Formats: sequence, C-alpha cells, structure tokens
Amino acid sequence: MTLILKMKIVFNKLIYFIFRNPKYYVFTVCNRHAIINKRAIINYKNRKAIILGEKVYIGAFSIIIAINDSNKNSFKNSTLTIGSNTYIGEGNNIRAAGGTIKIGANCLISQNITIVASNHETNKNDLIRNQPWSQENNTITIGDDVWIGANSVILPGVTISNGAVIGAGSIVTKDVPKFAIVAGNPARLLKYRE
Repeated sequence: MTLILKMKIVFNKLIYFIFRNPKYYVFTVCNRHAIINKRAIINYKNRKAIILGEKVYIGAFSIIIAINDSNKNSFKNSTLTIGSNTYIGEGNNIRAAGGTIKIGANCLISQNITIVASNHETNKNDLIRNQPWSQENNTITIGDDVWIGANSVILPGVTISNGAVIGAGSIVTKDVPKFAIVAGNPARLLKYRE
C-alpha cells in the first residue's frame, strides 16, 4: 500500500469521525491532523506559532494560546509545540504567551491544568497589566510519555523529562527528572517508575 493511499485512508477515517461527532473539528497543519473539541478556544495571530503532531486531541473548554505581546520590549517568538498522539483533556489553560511551550509525544494532560510560559514583569513604577512579559525562565519543556494529573500547575522555566508523572493537584516549580513521580505543593519526588 502506498503512502498516499495510507494517508487518504487515515484522512477519510478522521472525516468520518468528525461527521459522526459534530462537536469536533479537524485542525490541519502541514498535512497533520489534530482533533479539537469545538468548545475549545485556540488563539493565535500567526498559525506557525502552533505546531501540532499527528493525532493530537484537545478537549472541551481548553484554552490554547500562542501570541506575542504588543509591547515593543516584549518577547516576539511565542510558540506552542505539541507532539503526536498527545491527549489534552478538558478545561486546560495552556498559554505560550511571552515564551515557548514544548509538549512531547504520547503525553496525557488531564483536566484543569495550567501551563503558562511566562510571568509579567513586576516593576513598581507601572501597573502590572501594562508591563511586558518577563524574558527570564520563559520556556516550559515537557518530554515524551509524561502524565500530568488533574488540577496541576506547571510554572515558567520548568523542564519535565521523559516518562515523568505529576500527581494531581501539584505545583511544579522546578525540573523533574526522567521517570520521576512527583506530587505536592511544591511538587516533590516520591519515587521513580519501575
């Protein structure tokens, strides 16, 4: 079977799925297809700012943002990359605004999780809302095969390595090693996957 025929079969299956499930739509970038619930919000000014792998799923009421600040002193290369076969559940808040977020392949992102790439500056001579995003620690990297439990928060500057598990309700403030299982506020190492 040729590659083109295989691609047509996969695409036809997706279209059939969408037709049978009208609450979803296909988001296509570079011939890769993601399935996104119509109740999810995707906000970007440049389509190249969002890079989705094949078979990414984004659940209802999730907010996905990859935009740059209009402030002339702000970071201008915000991007969000999500690897193939990654599941993003309902009600998540993923904001690559003022920084970059990279989520690997085969990840499970549960519900009500916040992943924000950057904080605002905190200069006392200006209103917080008028200040540009901080360019320090403005990258979040999540490796492949990572599971993030519901209601967790991933703070700017964090790297979660391949195979890690983040317990529900955790606040991740520092890097997580490969295959580590962490939980708590702030998240602490409990053990490693066996």
